[in-house]
Amino acid sequence: MFSTLFSTLAGKLALSILLGAVIGLERESGYGGSGSAGGLRTYSIIALIGSIVGILYSSGFSLFAALLLGAFLLLILVYYLMGSITTKRFGLTSELAIIFTFLIGLFISLEILDLHLIIALFVVFVLILSIKPATQKLTKSVSRKELQSFISYAIIALIILPFLPNFGYKLIDIPFLSEIFKNLNIDLGQFAVVELINPRKIWMIVVLITGIDLFGYFLGRLVGNKSSFGLTSFVGGFVSSTATTQSLAQRSKKSSIVNYLLGAAILANLASFLQIFLLVAPINAKWLVSITPSILIMIFSAAIITIIFFRKKEKAKKQKEEESKNDKIFVLVPALKFAGILIVIKIVTKVCLVLFGKVGFILSSVIASFAGIDAIIVSLAEMAGVDISFGFAAIVFLIVNATNLFSKSFYSYIQGSRKFALKFFISVAIIVATSFLGLIFIR
Repeated sequence: MFSTLFSTLAGKLALSILLGAVIGLERESGYGGSGSAGGLRTYSIIALIGSIVGILYSSGFSLFAALLLGAFLLLILVYYLMGSITTKRFGLTSELAIIFTFLIGLFISLEILDLHLIIALFVVFVLILSIKPATQKLTKSVSRKELQSFISYAIIALIILPFLPNFGYKLIDIPFLSEIFKNLNIDLGQFAVVELINPRKIWMIVVLITGIDLFGYFLGRLVGNKSSFGLTSFVGGFVSSTATTQSLAQRSKKSSIVNYLLGAAILANLASFLQIFLLVAPINAKWLVSITPSILIMIFSAAIITIIFFRKKEKAKKQKEEESKNDKIFVLVPALKFAGILIVIKIVTKVCLVLFGKVGFILSSVIASFAGIDAIIVSLAEMAGVDISFGFAAIVFLIVNATNLFSKSFYSYIQGSRKFALKFFISVAIIVATSFLGLIFIR
C-alpha cells in the first residue's frame, strides 16, 4: 500500500518534497534557525529538482535532464567555492547534504531502488546529520594519543590477524629441516608431527591482551578507572583469564592501586571458574555433579578475596590518573613476550605427551595446564566414567587447576610488580587449598 500510494507522478513529487523538508528542518535546527545552506524550503526545492530531473530522463527528455543536472552541480560548486573563501571553512557536510537530498528525489522518480531502501537510506542519513553535537564532543575529548592507540590496535586485530594462517606448523613443515636431520642421521620419529606454532592462535593472545588494555582504558573514561578494571576483567575472564591477569599485572608496575588490580585479577579467574560449568555440562553432567562442590568452593573463595582487595585502602599518597599524559595506552612488547612464553610451554607440552602418553597422563596434563586448562577439562569430561573414574578425574582436575593458577603467578612475577605477584600467589594458594575440600563430597 505504501509503494502504491507514491507510485503516481504526484505521489513521487510529494514524497520528494516531504523528505527534502525533513532534511532541511534538521539542517535549519542544527544551525539555530539560521542554516548557512538553507533550511526547510531550500531542501524541499532541491529534492523536487532531483525528482524533476528523474522524470525528464525517464520521459525521454535526456537533454533537458542533463542541462538541469549540470546547472545544479555548477550551482553547488560555486556555492562551495564562495563559501570556503568567505568563511575559511572547507567542510563538505552541507554540500553533501544537498547532493544527497537531490539524489533522494532522483531515486524516487527513477525507481532504480526499492522505495523501502530509499526510506532506510534517508533515515540513516538524517540520523548521521543529527549526531553532530555528540561527534563534536567526542572529537574534543579524544586525544591524539588515544586515537593512535586505537589505530594501532585496529592494525593488529583487523589487518594482521585475519591474514595469519590458522594452521599448526610442525617440524616436518619447516623447509629443509627434514633434509638437515636426515643428513645428520637423526630420526625425528614421532617428534616430526609435534605442533610448534599456530600463528593465528598465538597472535589472538596478543590481540586479547592489548585489547583488554585498550578496552579497559576507554571504559575507565566512562565509568572511572577502578570500576572499569572490575567490569573489563570479569568479561575478559570468560575469554582468557590468563591474558586478563597478565594485562593487569603489567599495569601494576606503574599503578598506585595494586590492591584493586589484584581484586580484578581474582575476579577474572572467578569468571573462568563459572565457565567450567559451560564446558562440562554438555559433555558429562554426572561428572559435573561430582566436581560442583569444588567449583563452588573456588568461586566462593575467589569472591571473598575479590571483595577484600576491592575494599582494601591503598597506602596514603597522591594518586594520579591511571594513565598519565606520558604513559602509553597501547603497549605491544609485553603481549609479544607473553605469547613467546606460551609458544615454549606448548612445545614442551606436546613433547611430554609424545614421550609419556597415557602413562604420564597427570604429568602431561599438569604441564599442559601452563598454557590453559579448557582443553584438559574437556578431555577429562570425555574420559570420566569411561576410561578413568570420577574420583580420579576430579583429582586430576584439581591438580591442573592448581598448576594453572600458580603458573599465572609465575607470569605475573615476570610481567608485573613483585607486590602484585606475591599477593596474587597467596590468593591463588588459598583458592587451591580450599578447592580440595570438595573431594569430601565425592563417593
